[in-house]
Amino acid sequence: MPLAPFMQACAFAALLAWPALATAHGGVVAEEDICLLRMGFLQAHFTLHQPETHGSEEFCEDLPDIGSSLFVVEYLHDMMKRMAIDFRIIADHQDFGIFANWEDVTSIADLDAQTVFHRVLTPQPAGVLAVRHDFEQPGGYIGIVVAENPDNGKAYNAVFYFEVGNAGYGWVPLFIALITVAQLLFWFSTGTLQRFAGIPRMLYNPLL
Repeated sequence: MPLAPFMQACAFAALLAWPALATAHGGVVAEEDICLLRMGFLQAHFTLHQPETHGSEEFCEDLPDIGSSLFVVEYLHDMMKRMAIDFRIIADHQDFGIFANWEDVTSIADLDAQTVFHRVLTPQPAGVLAVRHDFEQPGGYIGIVVAENPDNGKAYNAVFYFEVGNAGYGWVPLFIALITVAQLLFWFSTGTLQRFAGIPRMLYNPLL
């Protein structure tokens, strides 16, 4: 494949992939402006709040500030109202990032050492779970939610990555860099870059 079409294809693929990466962090997915927490076939609305600094504003995953933060989970399945919920937040010391999954969590030798918040919540008959935590440090964190079916003991889990305190820009720099490189290579392959630099055409295309 010629260089220019190949790089254009790469850039196009990056643009197609961007929405999925930008709106999905493991077990939490943004769908039509609604954040969903997925645990197997179970789903719940999921929102984050920082009422002390951002009032009633809702966040899907990343939190702009450190400090008091409220996690709200609204069950979409009646079955969940009878389930105890194990809710844990750990610091992402391994840099699993947005692709963190259950296998990553189980590979951590000492989970308690990385845990910043852990609580086992009793069943919520009203179908709404709310937990509050004060984040002291900015950075990347991983939320771990485990729900157990009281009838058969089967566990359902969700693992999601989020950032606190605008610790980073996620995948934005990578995609900007990829698109920039693709554009530069396209200009190089067509001779635009060389002409702009004032290089004689015979030096970069001796066949002409």
